[in-house]
Amino acid sequence: MAAAIGAGCGITGATTYSLGVLINPLSDAFGWTRTEVSAAKTFITLGFVLTAPFIGYVADKFGVRRIAMLSLLALAIAMLAMTQLNGNIFVFYGALLALAFAGCATTPLVWTRGVATWFEKKRGIALGLTLTGSGLAGVIAPAALSALINAYDWRAAFIGMAVAALLALIPVYFFFFENGRQTHQTSVPPNVALHSGFAVREAFRSRRFWQFGFGFMLIGAVVSALIVHLVPLLTDAGMTRDLAIKMASILGVAVILGRVTTGYLVDRFHPPYVAGFFLSMPIVGCLLLSGEPGSVWLVILAAVTVGIAAGSEVDLVPFLTARYFGLKAYGKIYGWIFVFFYAGVGVGPLFLGRMYDLYGNYNIALDVAIPTLALGVLAIVTMGKAPPFAKPQASL
Repeated sequence: MAAAIGAGCGITGATTYSLGVLINPLSDAFGWTRTEVSAAKTFITLGFVLTAPFIGYVADKFGVRRIAMLSLLALAIAMLAMTQLNGNIFVFYGALLALAFAGCATTPLVWTRGVATWFEKKRGIALGLTLTGSGLAGVIAPAALSALINAYDWRAAFIGMAVAALLALIPVYFFFFENGRQTHQTSVPPNVALHSGFAVREAFRSRRFWQFGFGFMLIGAVVSALIVHLVPLLTDAGMTRDLAIKMASILGVAVILGRVTTGYLVDRFHPPYVAGFFLSMPIVGCLLLSGEPGSVWLVILAAVTVGIAAGSEVDLVPFLTARYFGLKAYGKIYGWIFVFFYAGVGVGPLFLGRMYDLYGNYNIALDVAIPTLALGVLAIVTMGKAPPFAKPQASL
């Protein structure tokens, strides 16, 4: 529960789902193009990429609880600082980079590192429930932030996210602990699984590591682009802004569905095949959105396919990291996988924004997204059988 709340209020939760809502208000306020505003995701992602290996090292060596709390506090301060934007696009980009640095320990790397130490047989569903926090943010954030913007202006959205990050400190302080480290709970048995698995250098020499990273880089690029541009894509197709924001909230519901369902199934079936099924769904969404949506129900279906894949990908990255590489260097290895994944996440929205500015619509970009996603899914499906690792003691 504590990890889910932290994930929802962290940098990859409400912040990610707020970008689509903020594109038009920031463009209207400062006269920025859609490409310029879409680059927000790129700069936030650059912060993830630069800090992820370091955060992974710190998480493995010192644990995740303290760094998560410090990062939530720093994120709240950085959110408040965003209200001082003055229209200079380079100041905006610098502020986004600082925002990512501040919230670098509120990513799934940290929350899943803590939860994964407690579970083995049911690790998939445990991680799925953990990451429903960001899915709930996807349901709540678009409507809540839009209401704040309509009542006040774009600055109110950043203040709202700052308050959420501060409130998340309460459950994290009282309930977020790792298995196998000194906590307020007495007599926790040694966790053998924490010392089982690949070292970082061994992972780098593995074909699976590079295949894993490449596949999720392509998948992350497509799915993140569709999430960030969903609201403007729908408004361009003739929907009212209020209805488009409701569609974005439906996407958040689908994210939760994707995470819980994927977590349940990977505990029972071959995980790469489960991944292939869910991660290929946005191909249907791209086909539906490449022309003017014929009805609201087709738009809902498109949003659901994107949301389910978004939920699955974020759930699958930590699960497959633990399954294929173990917990011995989980933070460090996940940190590097994070670099691949968020490299794609950062480029995808920028590409869609650029295509819109060049052609006046998203059709060509969506046509490119389909084979890109298919290639990424193929890389994950062919991962093969995972090696056996020691099972954690006192696990659930």
